[in-house]
Amino acid sequence: LYAEAEYCICHFEEVCRVAEIVMKFAKSFQDKQRVYATLIKALGVENKLEDAIQLSFNALSQLDVHCPSPLPDKSVVMKAWIDMKRTLENTSDAVFLNYKEMSDSNKIAAMKFLHLLI
Repeated sequence: LYAEAEYCICHFEEVCRVAEIVMKFAKSFQDKQRVYATLIKALGVENKLEDAIQLSFNALSQLDVHCPSPLPDKSVVMKAWIDMKRTLENTSDAVFLNYKEMSDSNKIAAMKFLHLLI
């Protein structure tokens, strides 16, 4: 929580310092997730995008989600995005509401990290 408070008042160096401590002493990845997210946001705000992306990929790999390396071309990603958007637009509310809710805590955490990359 302290790292998040420091992020809110733009003390990004302090966010990094606290994040190092948390990551050093945390017993599990679940204990590190909030500080990872805060650090990723801080790196993004500081325009350290490569570092933010690398840290996000590190977090995702700990959740057993692996991103292709090298990353696909932007046009491939945009085409997949448009295809998914069309699919969702053509899905009725009734069908959409019948989809199973995601319950795997690692997958939910991975989605949160992926959201930080958008």
